[in-house]
Amino acid sequence: MAKGSNIVTNGLSGNLHDLTFVNSKRYGPHVRSKRGTIKPAKLNAVMEKSSHLMARANVPAKAIFDAVRTIHKDGELWNKLVVIFRQQLITGRAFHIDSLLDLECHEKFTLDKLICSTSYKISHQLQGDSLHIQLSLKTHPDWSYLGWKHRFQYRLSMVIVFPDLKTGRFEREIIHGPVSQFTNPVQPVSFEVSVPDPANEYLLFLLATACENGEAVEQSHVKGMRIVGAGRFE
Repeated sequence: MAKGSNIVTNGLSGNLHDLTFVNSKRYGPHVRSKRGTIKPAKLNAVMEKSSHLMARANVPAKAIFDAVRTIHKDGELWNKLVVIFRQQLITGRAFHIDSLLDLECHEKFTLDKLICSTSYKISHQLQGDSLHIQLSLKTHPDWSYLGWKHRFQYRLSMVIVFPDLKTGRFEREIIHGPVSQFTNPVQPVSFEVSVPDPANEYLLFLLATACENGEAVEQSHVKGMRIVGAGRFE
């Protein structure tokens, strides 16, 4: 690629028509033609295949990411979903939800951080046209180690996502449990949602939210959400 260097190029940067001003360690300040202006740039076979896989993996990732993006997520969730579905393509399997279990929606503000002090059990089964979900905590979470100054309560919610991994579309239901006081007895929480037609699989996201004066606090640092269940309809 043609390059030129003289006193005129010193201190210049950026593009001018088909020219690019460059300051490299090897050649110093110089000007060259923009890439692809003399010889069209081409992707090699490996890069073309990788680009194709990425585009295909974006479709199922979109179905799940769009379903939760306004609830609780960080800047890495999209990339994690794409990587998971891209790996499924590499292994030759059809897109599936099996690899998503226990996926945290936010790496810093996790569900595990909020309920790590207790254990929980989730059961879910289809009864007629409805999905029934039962959530049981062994004890209340212990938030004393977090050092929060407010006297919070907490609320457990279930986000049920019915993704279409082939089209990138989804349907979603959010069901909130009661606001719980740490001093009250622990009670199981039940959720029920109608299954939309023609959904054939589902993901269960457990969302824990701190509450103040009976109202949910919306800041990310007092929330956590993770995929805790998945299933298919026969």
